[in-house]
Amino acid sequence: MRVEYKNEGTYEVHSLDGAALSFRGGELVLNLDMLQREYPVKLFVFEDGEGRLTTKLSKRYVAEIEIPGKKSGVAETGVVNPFGFPVLRFADEPFSSDEITLTLWATGS
Repeated sequence: MRVEYKNEGTYEVHSLDGAALSFRGGELVLNLDMLQREYPVKLFVFEDGEGRLTTKLSKRYVAEIEIPGKKSGVAETGVVNPFGFPVLRFADEPFSSDEITLTLWATGS
């Protein structure tokens, strides 16, 4: 995962465990592979007026997460059709957190 810092100050504590991106030791956990679609997805993390993290538009901007669209290819099924040609199927490539971009905004000075 690439991490970019947008401004000076302190940033929210975050960690990545497999596909689970966690903020503040588990206060907000996002399962990135389940959020991935066939098209690129952008998620936004905010802090509300009471200091809780949320993905709904709120008081303070905390982070932006960019998840690229799923990649797929053709895979053989191991079956041969009556004409002797292999039967193919579409298969999604496994999720890779290396392509995720996390952009953090400072929440304090």
